[in-house]
Amino acid sequence: MKKKIRNLKIASVLRRAISKVLMEDRVFNKNIVVSDVKLSEDLKKADVYIVLSSLNKEDYNINTIINEINQSSWLIRKSILNYVNLRFIPKLVFKADLAFDNFVNISKVLS
Repeated sequence: MKKKIRNLKIASVLRRAISKVLMEDRVFNKNIVVSDVKLSEDLKKADVYIVLSSLNKEDYNINTIINEINQSSWLIRKSILNYVNLRFIPKLVFKADLAFDNFVNISKVLS
């Protein structure tokens, strides 16, 4: 139980730190919102779920953005050190969070 609570606390701290790094626009200049961070049991890997916050989603392909941001994940990991005081920063794997898009599509269908 204590391990689960610790994972949730570290995930919350990482989510805030990654959001701050992405808002600085030094690493990646697209409008990206971090929706969730899920850590592995051993805290070595973190799945970071992101959502595009721009209104013109047709201009951007989410898969290309995920590939670009995964290629620069080492720079994001390095930048996180300014915001957190952790012994080890987990490997970041960025993934698209499609839950919001699914919600919007279902809402359109129901309307």
